[in-house]
Amino acid sequence: MSVEWGKIVKSINWTLLMAGVINFGLLLYILKRLLFKPAMEFLDRRREQIAARIEAARQSESQALALVSEKESEMRQARVRADEILAQARREAEAVIAQARAAAKNEASKILSDSKERLEQERDHMIHDLREAYAEIAVLGAERVLDREIRSEDHRRLLDQLLEEIDEETLRIPS
Repeated sequence: MSVEWGKIVKSINWTLLMAGVINFGLLLYILKRLLFKPAMEFLDRRREQIAARIEAARQSESQALALVSEKESEMRQARVRADEILAQARREAEAVIAQARAAAKNEASKILSDSKERLEQERDHMIHDLREAYAEIAVLGAERVLDREIRSEDHRRLLDQLLEEIDEETLRIPS
């Protein structure tokens, strides 16, 4: 094997090899200067931008979480307030219903008492009319018996006497 390496080493063109190594080194230097450094700067800027965006995203996420938490708190407060409003509305509705019932009872009681009063007045008026009718019948009967005309003053006086004599119990209408 050593023979083979020896032949290989003798067949190498050292000038060409050195020119290739120098060219490669020069290429690396130029690439490093012109390409690698700007590429690394670009990658560093990109890395910083990505880090800044990640940080901004984290801040946005924390702000969003805080906002969600705040909105949930507001929703809970709104639900509590809505429940309070509903309870208040129920209480007010019950109070209005109670007032309406009381007003209806009062109105019914008033209508009943007014009706009773009107019935009493009508009954008293009927009794009065009956008394006058009995008085007129009595006067007519007395006129026929006496067969003479009674003057108006006498008529009024006789009517008053007759009304006093008529027993109120016989004319009373059962209630």
